[in-house]
Order: sequence, then structure tokens, then C-alpha cells
Amino acid sequence: MNHSDRDSLQDHTKNDVRGKLRRLADAFSGRGTPFLEEDIRRKSPEAPLDEMAASLAGLTDEQWGRYAFSRDPLDGRFDRGQKAEYTRAANACGREWAERMRRQYQTSSPREMARKMGMKVRKPNQPTGGGQVLFAQFVQPDEITIYMDCIRRASRYEEESGCPLLGEERLFDVLLAHELFHAVEERHAGEIYTRTEKVELWRKPFSNRSSLACLSEMAAMAFARELLGLDCSPYMLDVLLVYAYDQEAAWGLYEEIGELIC
Repeated sequence: MNHSDRDSLQDHTKNDVRGKLRRLADAFSGRGTPFLEEDIRRKSPEAPLDEMAASLAGLTDEQWGRYAFSRDPLDGRFDRGQKAEYTRAANACGREWAERMRRQYQTSSPREMARKMGMKVRKPNQPTGGGQVLFAQFVQPDEITIYMDCIRRASRYEEESGCPLLGEERLFDVLLAHELFHAVEERHAGEIYTRTEKVELWRKPFSNRSSLACLSEMAAMAFARELLGLDCSPYMLDVLLVYAYDQEAAWGLYEEIGELIC
């Protein structure tokens, strides 16, 4: 194998592992992932949990936007400036709808808001079927599930991490608020930015316009942050919740985020 072939193989392997790491945190968004398998592990430098938490808490919305786009199938269609504009719009959308829902339901409590919206909030220990890890999910039209296993696991690291988001009550509220945004999206699909903003995939012979999945996730994070008055983006939980299950996977994801935001 010559040098160029070896480099090509290394690049392919690195990209394959990155792709799997990106799917780890999909458990936050209701898309399960079997992330304890050996093939997704990435040998990365060990980082103290409190150091990771402090670093992630300091990231800006624009930096988290780069991370969000890296997980979207349409990532390659946009330059850095376009991504920044989309990120600003998605975060503004999340904040706007948090305020609208706060006014409509006269509460900032995700639990009270869920009750007033007629949502059924399920709290099983973990998904049935095994092999996958989920943190939370919204199922149309009116059901939100918060898996309590992740709450219990992650809350054990609250003191070590120094992250108040990992307290049991706080973490439950963050996950619930995130999923509430997706319920709001469904109910207001005709007017909410994350659904009305479309990208032209192709024009000939027929036009095909698609939504950007990452806009929904960015807005859901901003919605939870605004509703709960958080000092940092809930996006940091992508790493911290994974850490509660697999430290090596969390180190790999943390390293990847560091590369993406440069």
C-alpha cells in the first residue's frame, strides 16, 4: 500500500467513525442508537468531565450551529456564512416560540405547559426491545416519552461535572422542553420557521424542496434554553448524556466538536 492509498484509507476510516459518533447523540432527538458497540469507539484523548462541561458551556450558538449542520444530510450544500444565517434564524425561532407558548399558557414550567397542551408524558425506565439508547422522544400527535434510565445515570455526574443541567429535576425539564418544541412544530407547521423554510434540492424536471432537520434541532435547543432561562445551550448534553453510558464515545464526540468549531 503506497502513501496516498494509506492516507485515503485513514481518511475513509476517520469519516466513517465520525459518522457513527454523530449518530450517538441522536438519542437526544428521539432517534435511538446502539452506541455501545465496539465499532463506534474512537480513541481520543481523555478529558476531565468538569473540563469538558466548562468548555461546552462556553460555546456560542454559531459554534453549536456548525455542529448541528455536521449531522444534517444537506450539510455540504451551504457555506459557512449561509450556515451562520440559518443558525441565527433557527435560534430566533426557538426563542420566539418559547415566549409565545409562555404567554399562551401562562407558565415557564415544561411540565405545566405539557399538561395544558394536553400532552401525555410517559416516563418508562428505558426503551423496550434492547440494543438502543434513547433519552427522549415525541410521537405525534400528543405523546412525549422521557426515559428515566438516562436521567438517573447522568445525574450521578452532576457534582463531578459542575453542570447544573445534570440535576435530576433540571435534566427532566430540559428534555421535556426540547420535545415540547417538536409538538409545537407539529401544531403550527404552517407558520413556524423550521417547517416553512425550504431548500431547493433540484428543479428539473420537477421541483423538490426539503426542510432542514438541523433547524428543528437548533430551535428546540433554543426553545428549552429560553423557556428555562438556562445560561448555556442544552446542546452540551449531547456529550454529557453519552458520557453517562460510554466515556470513550463521549471523548470522541467532544474531540469532534472541537474540530468542527475551529
